[in-house]
Amino acid sequence: MSHPARADELLDLATCPADRLWRYPISRLLVRPLMGTPVTPKHVTVFHTLMAVVAGGIITVGTPRALFVAGILFEGRAILDCLDGELARAKKLCSPAGRALDQLGDTIGFASLMIGGFVCLTRAHGPAAAAVLVLATALIAASGSAAWDYFRRSLSSLLTCGYDTTAEEHQALRRSSDARSPAVLQMSRIVDGFQWCVLGPPTAPWQRASAGHSMTPLGRAVQDAAERDDPALRSLLWKVGFVGGDNILMLLTASLLLGRFVEAFPLVIVWGIAIWAYTVSTVNRYLQQGSRLRP
Repeated sequence: MSHPARADELLDLATCPADRLWRYPISRLLVRPLMGTPVTPKHVTVFHTLMAVVAGGIITVGTPRALFVAGILFEGRAILDCLDGELARAKKLCSPAGRALDQLGDTIGFASLMIGGFVCLTRAHGPAAAAVLVLATALIAASGSAAWDYFRRSLSSLLTCGYDTTAEEHQALRRSSDARSPAVLQMSRIVDGFQWCVLGPPTAPWQRASAGHSMTPLGRAVQDAAERDDPALRSLLWKVGFVGGDNILMLLTASLLLGRFVEAFPLVIVWGIAIWAYTVSTVNRYLQQGSRLRP
């Protein structure tokens, strides 16, 4: 089994660059003063969701100052989005419902950004062109987030467990959402269904949940690559970090701060399509080559 510290170091490469470089370091500094308080990860999630809604409303004003303020709020929201996960781990409050609520908060926050963008784009190009640009951006960001989440979970389980646990997680979510029907769990099931149908399963059945949870040949190969600090594995994880929808948000937030929000949409769309296609094909090729190894 791969050493936990080595696995954590490698998986950190698969994080959105902005999250890895400054958002998570800031969020970790905020965890300690919150440990002795009644603040829970759900409180943080609700708060950063409200911040995004307010920022989306400010965007509709459309002035350079309003866009700059909205950019600051969206960057603050991104830091708090990292904080809720860090706080959940520190207080041992991780749960499927909490993960689903975080996904819902991210969706609402992104929708607020897109609604503000639609208003600004309508002023510049008219409602038809604005709708096309916003819809394309939303679809690309959602697809990127789904790819990032799915591939990171797959690679994480291969590194730490020696087999791909995504099939088990898929079935567990289905059972949980069948037993209870809150909206957040149902939305999480929709996202999971998209991942399962469009992105995978990336590894063959004998490489996933084997009897007794024994290590698979692919898991052994990935863990051996981790022990060797294989540049190919590091490169793969680094590429996964760039496919997530958080990178779309990062680019649009930067455009808000620079006052180039409207002009950024076409460029973000082209960049998002290119990085999604390249990353998904690269990761699937890596995993499928290893999955041809039978025990």
